Amino acid sequence: MAILDFILELLFPAECIICERPGRYLCSRCSREVPVKRVDLCPLCQKTETFAGRICNLCEVARQKTYWDGIIVASFYRHPVLREAIYRFKYSFIQKLAWPLTKILARKLFILETFPFEEFVFTAVPLHRKRREWRGFNQAELLGAKLQKLFRQNNIDIRFAPDLLVRKRYLKPQMKIHSTEERKRNIVGSFALNPRFAGRLPQKIIVVDDVITTGATLNECAKILKKHGAQIVWGLVLARQGS
Repeated sequence: MAILDFILELLFPAECIICERPGRYLCSRCSREVPVKRVDLCPLCQKTETFAGRICNLCEVARQKTYWDGIIVASFYRHPVLREAIYRFKYSFIQKLAWPLTKILARKLFILETFPFEEFVFTAVPLHRKRREWRGFNQAELLGAKLQKLFRQNNIDIRFAPDLLVRKRYLKPQMKIHSTEERKRNIVGSFALNPRFAGRLPQKIIVVDDVITTGATLNECAKILKKHGAQIVWGLVLARQGS
């Protein structure tokens, strides 16, 4: 694979997907254009300002069948640079976009100075084997692995266990479903706990994904994790569609 990558780099030198500057698939200048969210809203009502995207008090009282405790959203899906980078990462299979996208996640995390990340274990939304073979990688897992590396470069040790969950069913992609209720039905029963972690699941978990729309996928992941003993489950994503 390394030899193939080397040959491809020789034949098709990397250039920025936005400005076409040679050298990187997303140059530092274009990457810096992507803003980090400074104000976080409750991910349920999307009206009340909360710390890091925690569920607000009113939604906490009223919520039913919502299993995650908050969702950290790094930036804005409507920003053209971020939207294009995410699309090319997933559908043009440009794995090297994982690094600049991870830096956007990290910029968000670094401003949440009082969030106790060291207490959490990070994991990734799993892909079904067929979709992973088609894409060649799990984008959420790649982001999580790069995030761990980036934090370690800053002398912060975070734990990353990419395989806490497994995907049982091969489904129609959520992005192709526009109905919120249909999204929820589509994803139900899709995940299971990896048997290796039965009886020894971490108490605090952050589930990494690239983008959310309704939060149904993260919610199904959180449901399985809490069913097997996790006490607190958060999501961490680059952006939320519609924002």
